[in-house]
Amino acid sequence: MAKVQHISGISKRIPFEGYGFYDLFRVTFENSELGRMKRLLPLHEMAVNFGLVSNHPVRKRGRKSFFSTEGKVVLMFLKMYTQLSAVQLLEQLNGNVHYQIFCDVYINPLCPLTKYKLIDDIISELSDKLKI
Repeated sequence: MAKVQHISGISKRIPFEGYGFYDLFRVTFENSELGRMKRLLPLHEMAVNFGLVSNHPVRKRGRKSFFSTEGKVVLMFLKMYTQLSAVQLLEQLNGNVHYQIFCDVYINPLCPLTKYKLIDDIISELSDKLKI
């Protein structure tokens, strides 16, 4: 399985940060339409409404999720916004740094994600929590 890390946890350790390379992506993201949408979306409230965030800490079992709770909500928003299939969205997520910043993940370009089932699992998790 490819290694995925949360951007907030590694942004201080990115090797080319000294050159300002990644900072340029962040600046262009903040000025883009996706950056504007991310600022306007109430991500934490949406994650709470989906039941992904609880008020009392619960010890979780199993592997840590690739996406944060807000990242899962944003990923589904991105899927709806782009109208891509799970396979196409995964390809875009692997190659588009703005999509990675939007979803708060860093995907190593040498080990891209290949299992689109990951996106389908997130869709299933969120759809099970909908109160329809």
